[in-house]
Amino acid sequence: MIPDSIKHFFNETDLKTEIVEGDIKRVIYTGENIQVILYHFPPHKVFPVHAHDKQEQMGYLVSGKMGFMVGGEERTLLAGDFYRAPIGVEHNAWTMDEPSVLLDIFAPPRKDLIK
Repeated sequence: MIPDSIKHFFNETDLKTEIVEGDIKRVIYTGENIQVILYHFPPHKVFPVHAHDKQEQMGYLVSGKMGFMVGGEERTLLAGDFYRAPIGVEHNAWTMDEPSVLLDIFAPPRKDLIK
């Protein structure tokens, strides 16, 4: 959840940065009905195929270039592109030769990511 001191306006530096999987930087913003995660990915990272039982997931590639697979369809996303993974649909992603910044959105929020 967003701390009480951060009600309506905040930026990346206002919230805790986590390092996951050794080299992925992420910041999680959780509201009542939506969750936003800002990821900073290194090059050549592969994320396993998975699906979410309760969350719809959408994302916006802020910078870099990433490959995505959603429901068996693969695409290369460039900065400014979006993707959507409906509830229960398998998806995965991978970075290429450059770092990438991705903004992921979940609704409802993932409880496993709420601290």
